[in-house]
Amino acid sequence: MGECVKLVEQPGGLRLGDWLNDNLDGNWTEFRAAVAFVKQSGVKHIAARLAAFAESRRVQLIAGMDHRGTSYEGLKGLMDAVSPNGRLVIFHNRLPHTFHPKVYLFKSADRAEIVVGSGNLTEGGLYTNYEAGVRVALDRREETDREVLERIEGALDGWADAQSGTSMELNDAHLESLVQAGLVPKEAEMAGVAIDEGGLGSDVLLAASGNDAVHFEAVPVPAAPSGIQPARTPTTGQRRAGRTFVMTLRPTDVGVGQTTTGTSKRSPEIYVPLTARDAEPEFWDWQDGFEEDPRRTGKFDRRGVRMRVGDEVVEVNMMTWPVKHDFRLRSETLRSLGGIGDILVMKKVGGTAFEYDVRVVSNGSTEYQTMLARCDQRVRNSTKRFGYF
Repeated sequence: MGECVKLVEQPGGLRLGDWLNDNLDGNWTEFRAAVAFVKQSGVKHIAARLAAFAESRRVQLIAGMDHRGTSYEGLKGLMDAVSPNGRLVIFHNRLPHTFHPKVYLFKSADRAEIVVGSGNLTEGGLYTNYEAGVRVALDRREETDREVLERIEGALDGWADAQSGTSMELNDAHLESLVQAGLVPKEAEMAGVAIDEGGLGSDVLLAASGNDAVHFEAVPVPAAPSGIQPARTPTTGQRRAGRTFVMTLRPTDVGVGQTTTGTSKRSPEIYVPLTARDAEPEFWDWQDGFEEDPRRTGKFDRRGVRMRVGDEVVEVNMMTWPVKHDFRLRSETLRSLGGIGDILVMKKVGGTAFEYDVRVVSNGSTEYQTMLARCDQRVRNSTKRFGYF
């Protein structure tokens, strides 16, 4: 990407608000964003161009509302700008874990441009605060650039997923409920409150979450490490065939991404965290069973791994390389097995006809809670869980 990566710096350089308005006037077909805080002071600077963009092009915005840092006027202004064609999703975890990303994405059939930084959708975040971000231009015809875009869209898909229990599409009725519950204040109530600080609001949020009209769940997230953890060394018992790997499935595992005419579906890949691969590398025959790709330094493949799925034996490609930051199982059959929240179950049998027996345990089935308890390992910065037994 080299020269396609630039710094967005304010107040002295290219400011986030100017970048947004320039791109809303551009020839993009889609705009997506996720921000922690929204206020009318920021929305007013982009509302006119955003409304014009949303008339004929796709818009999906995700906004947090933790610490009473997002206002009624800000959310109402965004809703009015993107209606009736666009979507505004509100995100909140009832547990005290702050929704804090700032991601802005413009996309067309052959390219994309992204800013990931510190600026919220407030006047300070767009123009007057000291903020910084990275602007990345992507060519969707290039495989590496497509993979970067897939990861970013995978994160946005996950945050906007209504099945997660932490998000819902906002409408006037929901907004009024959030105000009545004390979760979203009017701006007159916010005078003197620093919106980017966590000193206010956690107790209010948790107390108000019992309101029947506000449907947000308490979703545990991985705890911060207590210190440097020693690497896990597989025991002899863990190395032999007969071990079983279990993992919860997320939108990036089972979804196809965007299906806009002229664009490609996401590659059919199950995302296994590197921590899961490295916890028991011999389960995957890592690295002895892999070969380095001569065309791409650092990329390793284990091709044609035979897995039994129901009555069918399929060949699956295992792959990993530095740009991916994870370990992937490429197979349309595996991707099509389950849905979000289901549990992938892989037993290593080590046979000659097939090496793994694979199935999915559906959320709500009688076996689900048992298998979920087996997913006793958490992944940093993710709701994905895995385990071995």
